[in-house]
Amino acid sequence: MLLTCSISFSQSKFITKKCKNASNERIRKNCIINEIQAFVNANYDIAAIATDAKPGKNRIYTRFKIHPTGKIVDIQTKSSSFSLEVEAIRVLESFPYLIPVPVGNNDQIQEDIYTLPIVFEVQKPENNDNDGITNTGY
Repeated sequence: MLLTCSISFSQSKFITKKCKNASNERIRKNCIINEIQAFVNANYDIAAIATDAKPGKNRIYTRFKIHPTGKIVDIQTKSSSFSLEVEAIRVLESFPYLIPVPVGNNDQIQEDIYTLPIVFEVQKPENNDNDGITNTGY
């Protein structure tokens, strides 16, 4: 099984408990990226949707907002299978709240938009002993 993610950020600031002590913006963003990737890797249930996935690489494109409260909202997905999209939504909705950090003097937090492509590979089983999911690492 191969599961990869990447995230794009805008300029608003959100942090997680693990990343709150990051010394600068770039380190904080990298910390948050790693935390969301690890969460998706640990919680996306590939085995449950493997029957709906195509052999080979499967991609789920996600786009979502971080509400000023820190909750992931307005999740949009695109994939070859509806069940892959539903699983991506389930995982993103279960991500713990991010901690909003006011930017500037007005202490106002604005919604932040993120994109997260989720990619995993399913290989066609050659015999009945294999469930079709291959762990190939990163």
